[in-house]
Amino acid sequence: MRDLVIVGAGGHGRELFATVAAINAATPTWRILGFVDDDPQHLDRVERLGSRVLGDTAWLESNPGYYAIGIGTSAVRRDITARLEAAGCEPTTIVHPGAHIGLDVRLGEGVVIYDRCTITTNVDIGTHTHLNVGCTIHHDTTVGDFVQFSPGVFVNGDCAIGNDVFLGTGMILVRGSRLGDFARVGAGSVVLRDVDPSITVMGIPARSREG
Repeated sequence: MRDLVIVGAGGHGRELFATVAAINAATPTWRILGFVDDDPQHLDRVERLGSRVLGDTAWLESNPGYYAIGIGTSAVRRDITARLEAAGCEPTTIVHPGAHIGLDVRLGEGVVIYDRCTITTNVDIGTHTHLNVGCTIHHDTTVGDFVQFSPGVFVNGDCAIGNDVFLGTGMILVRGSRLGDFARVGAGSVVLRDVDPSITVMGIPARSREG
């Protein structure tokens, strides 16, 4: 078993802890040393998991090893990743055993895939992208780096999602749609057409916040 540190001790990080525990229950793989967090809160919840906060992210920079990030905000993940990798830390890809990963699927380093996700075939997912519980990505789709899938996102086939995109809970991306870098899609939205970079859309059909 290899040592692993989880970055982020909030709700997302504790869900990641549970995902790693599920991996270990199926095939012992990781020895979780604990969490690092620059602003830890609710330490009692970490303790109830039988774990601890080792220190802030500087602790991991001083003790480089394998890490997985349990933080939902893409910009924060990107910043932390740059610092940790400069210090010689190594990201790992985490896939819940309850997820279904089909044939001809490529996952970048640092990807986290939670329980009940489905990825079908010929799908590329970039580095440090997170798929929360119950997401689906269909055939011939590309997903960029540091994308955040909230729970229950549904992406149809032949789609392209840029870097640092945020996808709200339960949103749907119809076949062949394109989302530019830093686009944001509100919860429950249905995207029927391409979304330009850095634009926020919401609703059914999804429209830009500006109108």
